[in-house]
Amino acid sequence: MNPGRPRSPLWSRLGALSLAHFTNDLYAAFLAPLLPLVVAKFGLSLALAGLLGSAFNLSSAFSQPFFGLVADRTSRPVFTVLGALITVIMMGLLGLAPSYHVMLAVLFIAGLGTASFHPQSFAVAGAVSGDRRGAGLSIFVAGGELGYSLGPIYVAAIVGAVGLPGTALAALPGVAVCLLLWRHVGSWQSDLEKPTRGLRGDVRRHGRSLALIWLVVVIRSVVTLGHILFIPLLLRDRGATLMMGGTAIFLFGGIGSIGGLVGGALSDRIGRRAVMAISLIATAPLLVLFGMTESTWGLVPLALGGFTLFLAAPVSIVMAQEMFPSRASLASSLVTGMAWGTAGLSMTLIGAIADKIGLAQTLMASLGLFLIALVAIWALPAQPPRARTTLD
Repeated sequence: MNPGRPRSPLWSRLGALSLAHFTNDLYAAFLAPLLPLVVAKFGLSLALAGLLGSAFNLSSAFSQPFFGLVADRTSRPVFTVLGALITVIMMGLLGLAPSYHVMLAVLFIAGLGTASFHPQSFAVAGAVSGDRRGAGLSIFVAGGELGYSLGPIYVAAIVGAVGLPGTALAALPGVAVCLLLWRHVGSWQSDLEKPTRGLRGDVRRHGRSLALIWLVVVIRSVVTLGHILFIPLLLRDRGATLMMGGTAIFLFGGIGSIGGLVGGALSDRIGRRAVMAISLIATAPLLVLFGMTESTWGLVPLALGGFTLFLAAPVSIVMAQEMFPSRASLASSLVTGMAWGTAGLSMTLIGAIADKIGLAQTLMASLGLFLIALVAIWALPAQPPRARTTLD
């Protein structure tokens, strides 16, 4: 393949990567719908319930840059399968945890699996997307978002039938998918652009812009995580069932995955910053309406809010990879896992505030952070030239 010519996306490989992303994130989403049962089992406050989410997000976030550095110098995408497999197995053990502390440990290890999966997978997905990086990464991101939205329904159905130990049964299909993916992905050899200058030089050149993107993603992730983690508890307080909580998360994230597909392709046409700003401006009133609506009609603005919120999900990753083409895994880890995990630290705080003023009021108040994110988007520079990479 001549790297000097425009390339079309390698759809079969992008499909395999998207399936891996779907699988990893399907199991990563197990905690939220199970929280009402876990809270009842261990007698937890909302703050301790939030700490469970923080444990998972801490390990998946702050170890991602390490895995990104390693992945940028690795020729085979081994983390794409092994990381997903660790996530599947650990989340399968979640319902078997005999104590709150053991559950914290299981979630921490599961986070390491997710941390190893994402940086390299994002980089390879960007490489196989050719000159349509925005569209290609939107497909890859949508695979993860769809898995994350279906995970609550999947695990709620099984656990609702057999109890919390049913998480182990739910893990079996995921293990099978990972083994099949290894036969397909394990033989790939990548020719991603390798670092040619010191990390310090790259940071001097684009560090400020990357920091701004990171801040926007952190704020967006605080809102996203807060809704995903606490929606089942909010709906339970409003008299809904465990399955309804899982369904609400699916509507938020499942419709959101469609938004991700639209946003990535749209950013190739109208610009990255425009899509990021439109996403935040459109989302705020929709999620406020959800918080104020106690009937099932509130699920309508929740789903629409998911669509608009996830419009920008692939865009920040595309921008980071375009700024650091030779460190695509590291750049992706900083604006995905690192930002996501930093936002995860706030879940304990959000839970503590909700203990005082109520969940609906707390989730609506978090939307005020969008004002800071809009200022950061305005300060971002014009998008840099796109890099071309190959994968054989």
